[in-house]
Amino acid sequence: MKAALLPTLMSAALIASSAMAEPPIGSRLGERTATANQRTNYDALRTAHRLAECLYFKRGGDVRAFLAARTDADVQRYDRALNKSVECARAQLTDTPNIEGAAVLAPADVMRGIFAEAALLKMKTDDALPPLEAQPSYARDWFAVTGRPAAIDEMGACTADQNPAGIRSLLATKPESAEEVAAVKALGTTLGPCLPQGATLKANRQSLRAVLAEALYQRAVAPPPADTQG
Repeated sequence: MKAALLPTLMSAALIASSAMAEPPIGSRLGERTATANQRTNYDALRTAHRLAECLYFKRGGDVRAFLAARTDADVQRYDRALNKSVECARAQLTDTPNIEGAAVLAPADVMRGIFAEAALLKMKTDDALPPLEAQPSYARDWFAVTGRPAAIDEMGACTADQNPAGIRSLLATKPESAEEVAAVKALGTTLGPCLPQGATLKANRQSLRAVLAEALYQRAVAPPPADTQG
């Protein structure tokens, strides 16, 4: 029986308020702010990545603890700490002038991947990860808190083991770019065999990028596999 896997398909969205130069004629106080239309996925994701990079620079310990959490209670605790952070409040997160404030709205699973990308960007420890032989099981303890179907995370863990260089190539591209499309296609020969039998992958590129980024991060910070020889 085929299981249809439906991870959150929403894309990150940016909502910004821009200042108006003058109040409208006939208004006593005037409407000094106006909500801009939802920006494109590229701009939204660029802003989300900038926020994650700022938070990792300012509060790397909390980001690492968030990704290391293995219970919902711990995830929520570090999520609250990051949401309450004011260190990045004045950071330049957008390329648009006259922005008074910006709110990054993204599904939890996508934001986890964006945080993982920010961490990998600074750590660089994944550069030395070699491809590993196929394993009978790719179950990992971090699957319990991602909010994704386990089969999707299993596919990510398998790909991070067998083709870490392919994931690195994907993460080196800009979201919503032609290069990203090409990198995802190149990973297809690994993703297909890594998808558990009977499962169907239904996800947009950003959901897929997120699970692969987190899988590579979790492999990079995990203890090295025990030496079974000898």
